[in-house]
Amino acid sequence: MTLLAEMPIIWKEQKIGWTEKYIEHRSDVIQLYSDRIEAFGESYPLDIVFDISYRREADKIGFLYLHTTKGVRTFYIHTNPESFIQQFRDTSHI
Repeated sequence: MTLLAEMPIIWKEQKIGWTEKYIEHRSDVIQLYSDRIEAFGESYPLDIVFDISYRREADKIGFLYLHTTKGVRTFYIHTNPESFIQQFRDTSHI
């Protein structure tokens, strides 16, 4: 299917070593296709996605929320997601 939009996202995972606890960061992109959204190897068909919202303060990490029939999936963001969200809302997925 057709790629409509994409934006960078961050994944934070807490790890425990032998003597320390640390947070590992990974960067990826969330991609909006005409039939699904993909991020970190997971696929979300658009017919189960209700909405996308976000919360972000200037110069701080933000949160992108993917609202689905299976719950809310949260992604960390550094960029403004408004164009990505608008592209999602312009699709005829519901």
